[in-house]
Amino acid sequence: MVMPKPVKPDYSVPKAYQMISFLPTLSKIIEHVALTRKTVLAPNCLSPLEFACQKGNSPLDAVHLVLEKVHKDSNDKPYRSALFLNVQGAFDKVLHQQLAEIMMTNNFPPYLVDWVQLCLSDRSVRNTDGAASEPAFILIQVGILQGSPLSPILFNVYTSLLCHNYQRIGVDLMVS
Repeated sequence: MVMPKPVKPDYSVPKAYQMISFLPTLSKIIEHVALTRKTVLAPNCLSPLEFACQKGNSPLDAVHLVLEKVHKDSNDKPYRSALFLNVQGAFDKVLHQQLAEIMMTNNFPPYLVDWVQLCLSDRSVRNTDGAASEPAFILIQVGILQGSPLSPILFNVYTSLLCHNYQRIGVDLMVS
């Protein structure tokens, strides 16, 4: 299903619309079960400074940590710099094979890696406006499911290398 996004200046461009997939209820239940297993296993690869979609952490916690670091360092260092990124369409950019490799490197059980890959494979889309449609479905080869309970934690796992490599270059890094 394709729905127009609210308050867009030009509805003649595809970015003014949101594609929505209605998954069966049973698959949502299975994803929630897998999510509970993943949150038990994911801390092995997630940094404690990765705030996004982690139980007990919120964006407000990340802001408090930034303010605390600035206040603490204000006596020692007169200047501090920060870089804030908002990656547009981040879930759409996840490479399936790379996600699987990261999961295997972080000792996720092979059955869980295979199950995630199965969920992400063989997905397709066909554009239609009700009157006419493209003749064939287009295979989706990149990205994780929009609206899935697993997507935020899968994205955190996918970006976990960023949080682990920051210590090597001697900078503070938080992801929220």
